[in-house]
Amino acid sequence: MKYRMLSLFSIILAISIKSIEISAKDYHKLRVLVRAIPPNPYSPQIIPLTFNNEVDSIVFELTQAQGIKEMYLGSNDSITNEFNAYQKLKSLATEKELNTLLKHNSPIVRVYAYRALSINEMDIDYTIEASLFNDTTCLEWYIDEIPTKTSVGEIIQIPFKE
Repeated sequence: MKYRMLSLFSIILAISIKSIEISAKDYHKLRVLVRAIPPNPYSPQIIPLTFNNEVDSIVFELTQAQGIKEMYLGSNDSITNEFNAYQKLKSLATEKELNTLLKHNSPIVRVYAYRALSINEMDIDYTIEASLFNDTTCLEWYIDEIPTKTSVGEIIQIPFKE
Protein backbone atom coordinates (compact mmCIF):
# COMPACT_ATOMS: atom_id res chain seq x y z
CA MET A 1 0.00 0.00 0.00
CA LYS A 2 2.79 2.39 0.96
CA TYR A 3 4.70 1.52 -2.22
CA ARG A 4 1.66 2.26 -4.42
CA MET A 5 1.08 5.63 -2.73
CA LEU A 6 4.72 6.63 -3.26
CA SER A 7 4.68 5.61 -6.89
CA LEU A 8 1.35 7.41 -7.44
CA PHE A 9 2.76 10.51 -5.75
CA SER A 10 5.94 10.41 -7.87
CA ILE A 11 3.87 10.07 -11.07
CA ILE A 12 1.69 13.05 -10.14
CA LEU A 13 4.78 15.07 -9.20
CA ALA A 14 6.49 14.24 -12.51
CA ILE A 15 3.40 15.19 -14.53
CA SER A 16 2.96 18.51 -12.72
CA ILE A 17 6.64 19.42 -13.18
CA LYS A 18 6.45 18.51 -16.85
CA SER A 19 3.35 20.68 -17.37
CA ILE A 20 4.97 23.70 -15.68
CA GLU A 21 8.28 23.29 -17.49
CA ILE A 22 9.07 25.93 -20.07
CA SER A 23 11.55 25.20 -22.80
CA ALA A 24 14.51 27.42 -23.56
CA LYS A 25 13.02 28.25 -26.95
CA ASP A 26 9.72 29.37 -25.39
CA TYR A 27 11.60 31.40 -22.78
CA HIS A 28 13.61 33.14 -25.50
CA LYS A 29 10.40 33.96 -27.42
CA LEU A 30 8.86 35.37 -24.24
CA ARG A 31 11.88 37.61 -23.58
CA VAL A 32 11.78 38.90 -27.18
CA LEU A 33 8.03 39.50 -26.86
CA VAL A 34 8.42 41.72 -23.78
CA ARG A 35 11.42 43.40 -25.43
CA ALA A 36 13.85 42.35 -22.73
CA ILE A 37 16.30 41.26 -25.42
CA PRO A 38 16.62 42.03 -29.15
CA PRO A 39 15.27 39.40 -31.54
CA ASN A 40 18.69 38.98 -33.12
CA PRO A 41 21.72 39.11 -30.81
CA TYR A 42 23.86 40.28 -33.74
CA SER A 43 21.65 43.26 -34.54
CA PRO A 44 22.70 46.74 -33.45
CA GLN A 45 21.41 48.13 -30.17
CA ILE A 46 17.71 48.82 -29.98
CA ILE A 47 18.28 52.28 -28.52
CA PRO A 48 21.57 53.76 -29.72
CA LEU A 49 23.49 56.00 -27.34
CA THR A 50 23.07 59.66 -28.11
CA PHE A 51 25.28 62.37 -26.71
CA ASN A 52 24.52 66.05 -26.43
CA ASN A 53 27.98 67.10 -27.53
CA GLU A 54 31.43 65.74 -28.27
CA VAL A 55 32.62 66.20 -24.69
CA ASP A 56 29.94 63.75 -23.51
CA SER A 57 31.13 61.13 -26.00
CA ILE A 58 34.73 61.62 -24.87
CA VAL A 59 33.72 61.24 -21.23
CA PHE A 60 31.83 58.06 -22.11
CA GLU A 61 34.92 56.73 -23.87
CA LEU A 62 37.04 57.48 -20.79
CA THR A 63 34.58 55.74 -18.47
CA GLN A 64 35.05 52.59 -20.55
CA ALA A 65 38.84 52.69 -20.07
CA GLN A 66 40.61 50.15 -17.89
CA GLY A 67 42.87 52.68 -16.24
CA ILE A 68 45.09 55.72 -16.64
CA LYS A 69 47.44 55.26 -19.59
CA GLU A 70 50.33 57.43 -20.64
CA MET A 71 50.90 58.48 -24.24
CA TYR A 72 52.95 55.46 -25.26
CA LEU A 73 52.83 52.01 -23.73
CA GLY A 74 55.35 49.28 -24.36
CA SER A 75 57.49 48.94 -27.44
CA ASN A 76 55.01 50.17 -30.06
CA ASP A 77 54.97 53.82 -31.01
CA SER A 78 51.21 54.17 -31.30
CA ILE A 79 49.42 56.59 -29.02
CA THR A 80 46.93 54.95 -26.65
CA ASN A 81 43.20 55.49 -27.13
CA GLU A 82 42.88 56.86 -23.61
CA PHE A 83 45.52 59.49 -24.29
CA ASN A 84 43.79 60.47 -27.54
CA ALA A 85 40.53 60.90 -25.63
CA TYR A 86 42.35 62.96 -22.99
CA GLN A 87 43.85 65.21 -25.71
CA LYS A 88 40.38 65.79 -27.17
CA LEU A 89 38.94 66.48 -23.72
CA LYS A 90 41.75 68.93 -22.97
CA SER A 91 41.17 70.87 -26.19
CA LEU A 92 37.34 70.85 -26.29
CA ALA A 93 36.12 71.10 -22.70
CA THR A 94 35.63 74.44 -21.02
CA GLU A 95 36.83 75.31 -17.54
CA LYS A 96 33.31 74.89 -16.16
CA GLU A 97 32.88 71.46 -17.79
CA LEU A 98 36.23 70.24 -16.50
CA ASN A 99 35.47 71.43 -12.97
CA THR A 100 32.16 69.59 -13.16
CA LEU A 101 33.99 66.45 -14.31
CA LEU A 102 36.11 66.57 -11.15
CA LYS A 103 33.00 65.24 -9.37
CA HIS A 104 32.33 62.46 -11.91
CA ASN A 105 31.65 58.90 -10.71
CA SER A 106 34.57 57.47 -12.69
CA PRO A 107 37.97 57.99 -11.04
CA ILE A 108 39.60 57.88 -14.49
CA VAL A 109 37.51 60.82 -15.68
CA ARG A 110 38.34 62.76 -12.51
CA VAL A 111 42.08 62.27 -13.03
CA TYR A 112 42.02 63.23 -16.70
CA ALA A 113 39.83 66.28 -15.96
CA TYR A 114 42.25 67.41 -13.25
CA ARG A 115 45.21 66.97 -15.59
CA ALA A 116 43.43 68.90 -18.35
CA LEU A 117 42.69 71.77 -15.96
CA SER A 118 46.27 71.94 -14.71
CA ILE A 119 47.88 71.62 -18.16
CA ASN A 120 45.57 74.29 -19.60
CA GLU A 121 46.35 76.49 -16.57
CA MET A 122 42.66 76.92 -15.76
CA ASP A 123 41.21 77.72 -12.35
CA ILE A 124 40.45 74.62 -10.30
CA ASP A 125 37.69 74.71 -7.70
CA TYR A 126 39.77 74.52 -4.53
CA THR A 127 37.18 72.60 -2.47
CA ILE A 128 36.98 69.87 -5.09
CA GLU A 129 40.77 69.90 -5.46
CA ALA A 130 41.19 69.34 -1.71
CA SER A 131 38.80 66.40 -1.85
CA LEU A 132 40.72 64.96 -4.82
CA PHE A 133 43.99 65.02 -2.89
CA ASN A 134 42.29 62.97 -0.16
CA ASP A 135 40.49 60.65 -2.61
CA THR A 136 41.44 57.03 -1.93
CA THR A 137 39.50 55.49 -4.82
CA CYS A 138 41.73 52.81 -6.37
CA LEU A 139 42.46 52.65 -10.08
CA GLU A 140 45.10 51.19 -12.33
CA TRP A 141 47.88 53.28 -13.79
CA TYR A 142 49.59 51.65 -16.77
CA ILE A 143 53.32 52.26 -16.98
CA ASP A 144 55.08 50.21 -19.68
CA GLU A 145 52.06 47.89 -20.00
CA ILE A 146 52.29 46.96 -16.31
CA PRO A 147 49.24 48.04 -14.29
CA THR A 148 50.01 49.58 -10.92
CA LYS A 149 47.29 49.97 -8.29
CA THR A 150 47.17 53.53 -7.03
CA SER A 151 44.65 56.02 -5.68
CA VAL A 152 43.26 59.17 -7.28
CA GLY A 153 44.98 61.32 -4.63
CA GLU A 154 48.37 59.78 -5.34
CA ILE A 155 48.17 59.92 -9.12
CA ILE A 156 47.18 63.59 -9.40
CA GLN A 157 50.25 64.56 -7.37
CA ILE A 158 52.61 62.83 -9.83
CA PRO A 159 53.91 65.05 -12.67
CA PHE A 160 52.25 64.24 -15.97
CA LYS A 161 54.36 63.53 -19.06
CA GLU A 162 53.10 64.96 -22.33
